[in-house]
Amino acid sequence: MKWTSLAILYFVIVIVIAHFFTPIQYEWAHNTISDMAAQGLKNRWIMQAGFVGFGLILNLGFLLKLGATRKISYPDIFIMLYGFSILLTGFFSAAPFLDNVKYSVQEANLHSFFATVAGICFTIGIFLRLFTATTSAERWQHGFFLLFVTMASLFFGLAESGILLVGKGIVQRLLYLLSFIWLFLSQ
Repeated sequence: MKWTSLAILYFVIVIVIAHFFTPIQYEWAHNTISDMAAQGLKNRWIMQAGFVGFGLILNLGFLLKLGATRKISYPDIFIMLYGFSILLTGFFSAAPFLDNVKYSVQEANLHSFFATVAGICFTIGIFLRLFTATTSAERWQHGFFLLFVTMASLFFGLAESGILLVGKGIVQRLLYLLSFIWLFLSQ
């Protein structure tokens, strides 16, 4: 099994497990994956371990590839930055979705910052892979995912702000699904 596949499998398993340990107020259609690691939650460590482990496993794979080939591509650098940013979101938790929970605004802002950096780096990675592709089929594949990951990211922002009347949890999971498929196909 390749490291990217292992990272994806690990993250998906942790996401599924974390759902069993969320408070009853957590609604997967409306709450984000980050909400499972929100400040103030008793079992937030489960999802935090998911973010950290995903970033570590993903980047370990790229570092081993670098060690074996002695070269790294520009797209790989941005995917590694994506993985590192996801890892950092595990150390800085999102604001709580439950009422009357004290939390650190600075920590929540850092979580949002690293999540945003992850999304930007991931998109740049796809964009660069589009232009370094060697075949027409690869270019179409990367172009397709660039379009749909970008659209899903925009829809997430619209859902989060209440403009798009669909749960942000649904949109975010679609975004993760598209991202994981692209990572899997691009390894």
